Amino acid sequence: MSKPLSLLIEQKIEHSIRNKEYSAGQKLPTENEYCKKFSASRTAVREALKSLHSRGLVTIKKGSGIYVTELSTKSAMDLLNFYFEMSEDMDLVLNTIKARQLFEPEIAGMAAMNRTSENLNDLETNLKKLTACPLEDVTMETALDLEFHTLVTTSAANPVVKILMEPIFNLIPRHNRMVYGKDGPISPEERKEATMRFHTRIYEAILEKDSREAYYQMKESLLKTERNHLAYKASLIEQD
Repeated sequence: MSKPLSLLIEQKIEHSIRNKEYSAGQKLPTENEYCKKFSASRTAVREALKSLHSRGLVTIKKGSGIYVTELSTKSAMDLLNFYFEMSEDMDLVLNTIKARQLFEPEIAGMAAMNRTSENLNDLETNLKKLTACPLEDVTMETALDLEFHTLVTTSAANPVVKILMEPIFNLIPRHNRMVYGKDGPISPEERKEATMRFHTRIYEAILEKDSREAYYQMKESLLKTERNHLAYKASLIEQD
């Protein structure tokens, strides 16, 4: 089966962008110019450009024209975050936890070796805020949980790792709302105790530059997270 003309146009424009015929931020030809170049209707060209725009390759500025998107870490993360937010994968949370189990123990070990005094101060401040967080304030506790894992990743002193982990960490609030909400299977007391215990142990291992212990405690923490999620899924089945 032959490809639709709009898809062929999309692929050709994408090829020209990837081959650096147009640099980031550069203005592309107009719709009329593309119509002449590809001997195509305005509808086909518009569909191609619309698809490129939705994929983040081009930016359409009303009254100005079409430009090659200027890529940045923020724009890349925005696309990944959007994908995760819109995903209807029922196993997304579990798969995210599994992914974290692959990466975060190693990151914690790196943090123990590379942390600075500033990193330690930030982690200690986070723990103090968590201690003072009211038991019923799941939103605040979730924000502090997210901040803690982000601070550990920052302490690893690898900017690439930090960028890659950001969209994964942004799923933590979704997970916590389900598992630790008012209808979740984990009591507020158990939730707070486990979070405090593991965060404190991870912090102490990083403080002591004990990479093996930091690795182990982070791994145990995420195994506990997985068990909590599976308990939540089981509770849903029982309710049905």
